[in-house]
Amino acid sequence: MQASESTVSDKLSVSEKAQVLIEALPYIQKFAGKIVVVKYGGSTIQADGDRPDRIDPVILDIIWLKQVGLQPVVVHGGGKAITKMLNALGHQAQFVDGLRVTDGPTMEVVEMVLGGQVNKQLVAAFGAAGSPAVGITGVDGHLLQVRKKNHPGGDLGLVGEVAGVQTGVLKALLSGGFIPVIAPIGVDEHGTRYNVNADSAAGAIAGALSAEKLILLTDVPGIMQNGTVLSEVTAADILRLIDEGTIHGGMVPKVEACLNALEYGARHVHILNGNERHALLLEVFTKNGIGTLVRGGEPTV
Repeated sequence: MQASESTVSDKLSVSEKAQVLIEALPYIQKFAGKIVVVKYGGSTIQADGDRPDRIDPVILDIIWLKQVGLQPVVVHGGGKAITKMLNALGHQAQFVDGLRVTDGPTMEVVEMVLGGQVNKQLVAAFGAAGSPAVGITGVDGHLLQVRKKNHPGGDLGLVGEVAGVQTGVLKALLSGGFIPVIAPIGVDEHGTRYNVNADSAAGAIAGALSAEKLILLTDVPGIMQNGTVLSEVTAADILRLIDEGTIHGGMVPKVEACLNALEYGARHVHILNGNERHALLLEVFTKNGIGTLVRGGEPTV
């Protein structure tokens, strides 16, 4: 009996799915046991409580990384949630070159939203999907040691830049089988807490852990030039693109985080669109990937 058209289509779909798994096999073998730091951008976080019955595909991707033997570490933003809370409280959000100006009252909101609301929503989402996670801020275990960030565009207030990373708490969580979920709040030597750019925090943590990969999930498909995604760039390329103005605004902290991560020990850095379904898996486990790979070496563009 001849198979129906739908049955043939179904078999083809299954075959294609099997081929995807086969294509992923060498990458699974290559990256087994390696640390991957994922920066889950505030612009891409969907765990807002509106649909508790739906688990964000990014969460599932990260769990998949863990299940096949990688060690994921998550650093999250939450800019939209912070701005929403500030607006509700009657505070005007201010930015300088993509960095949030953080006065005392704003810092209280940052700690409440990042360390409380967003962090715990993500931890709960991991738990709901069957993977234990532990939520912390950079204050815990003195993870993110910071100093006040000086910026030529003006005083940013309680905005810090990472001066050191104590990885002990992360290594303890990883060895215990947990996924660390980190809110980017740091502390200085006097105990003052600071708002830290999530991209910068992720870059510093990736470098300190000598991570195999740092993956920045953003709301853009990668580094763009003339409307086209650059599939691969070097540190020298990035510096030139900043100088030319091709990279500007909020993208500057992202690429600076890439450079810092590479300088301090991360092996590869990727920038990709976290709003694209399963972009994380496509970037890590397929030959061509879908975002921008940042590496050291000679210029490529």
